[in-house]
Amino acid sequence: MREHAMGQRQTLEEIDRELVILLDESARPIGTAEKSEVHTDRTPLHQAFSCYLLNEAGEVLMTRRALSKTTWPGVWTNSFCGHPAPGELHEDAVMRRAAYELGATVAEIRLAAPDFRYRAVDASGIVENEICPVYTATIASALRPNPDEVAEWAWIGMDALVATVRQAPFAFSPWLAMQLALPGVAGAAHSVVTSDGRAGVDTRAGVDTR
Repeated sequence: MREHAMGQRQTLEEIDRELVILLDESARPIGTAEKSEVHTDRTPLHQAFSCYLLNEAGEVLMTRRALSKTTWPGVWTNSFCGHPAPGELHEDAVMRRAAYELGATVAEIRLAAPDFRYRAVDASGIVENEICPVYTATIASALRPNPDEVAEWAWIGMDALVATVRQAPFAFSPWLAMQLALPGVAGAAHSVVTSDGRAGVDTRAGVDTR
């Protein structure tokens, strides 16, 4: 799946035709459905993942969801999310989705919260209902965000992010607020800070919060 980082991006039509893995209450696969059909007001439980992308200074990449998104348009959220395809390793899905949403390659993919599950209802009535392990990764290239997915982006320190979400949770996705309460996620940024605090790759083409 690494070739996705350097190849042509998938089209919206191809994304909609992707298959999502449906799960039972014990997290066992029970079938598949097209992504375009699975998210409704009765969304079945399905497999997903979230990823927090870090730079060498330990800052987290936040993205603001495009206004064209069906659910939670315009809210700030974690770096990117996605759904592994049937038979696809989660790590490969993380790399594929990073390429599609951010135009970026990633490295050092780590599982931070393997058992995260949530259900949330958007103001439109559409439901998210996912078993959604949370990963961290480090950025290994410049960013070229896809405007179909990302309206804005910003690098921010983890402590500042946690404080901001506590003060204004309505501005953020519900899964972000829940994930930041997990110790494996909140503590992940500290593991990539270099001895002199420098960031390696210059990826600050969007909004910089420093």
